[in-house]
Amino acid sequence: LPQITDSMKRISAVVLLLLVSIQSFSQDSQRPSQPDLPGDLMIDFGFNLWSEDTEKLRLDLWRSHSLGIYYNKRFRLTDKFSFYTGLGFGIDKYAFNDNFTWLSDSQGKISLDTLTGVNLSKNKLVTTYFDIPIEFRFFPTGTVHGEGLFVGVGAIGGMRVDTNTKIKYLLGESDVKEKLDHRLGVSDLRYGVQARLGFRSFHIYYKYYFNSVFDGSPDESGKSPSSSTIGINFSGF
Repeated sequence: LPQITDSMKRISAVVLLLLVSIQSFSQDSQRPSQPDLPGDLMIDFGFNLWSEDTEKLRLDLWRSHSLGIYYNKRFRLTDKFSFYTGLGFGIDKYAFNDNFTWLSDSQGKISLDTLTGVNLSKNKLVTTYFDIPIEFRFFPTGTVHGEGLFVGVGAIGGMRVDTNTKIKYLLGESDVKEKLDHRLGVSDLRYGVQARLGFRSFHIYYKYYFNSVFDGSPDESGKSPSSSTIGINFSGF
């Protein structure tokens, strides 16, 4: 079974508190048995890209996934323009092609290195951010409840709440899985822009973050990549 960390517990508590607060706020006093949430649950799923690879960290695009879960609220401006804001969590996995990963020695010192005599079948860095996205959407044919074809542009900002690595390798005849919870030099804040194109509750999106994934270069290469994400979205749950 996967290990439940303190960060995961905190995230679960925040989500539960958020859902309870939203339900309490939106419940109709005349019909208390039928709560009406004033917004939608929005799920982003995509693939992460880096602006450049470092010498020791070469990104595997097809295994580098992004998952965003947001509560999204629409504010109607006109028949053709709406403003959206929300909050939620963005979980980004960066998978690497090489055997370099973050290791902790007996004194607790963290370094980017390889495990002697083994090849990693899984090698991922996982970051979790508490995100606040905002967006303006244009509906060419007009809209009443946010349905129809639209084009959206906006911004997104986030605060890091958890970072860990997950590796897997074969030792003898046994699969060994290891997890390291540590900041690993990952940026505490992120900020960027986003664009969306879709119809009704389905659309495609692109996010680009201006800041680097790390505070500095994760290895001696001097390179510090920024990240972007392209994917699909499902809304209206």
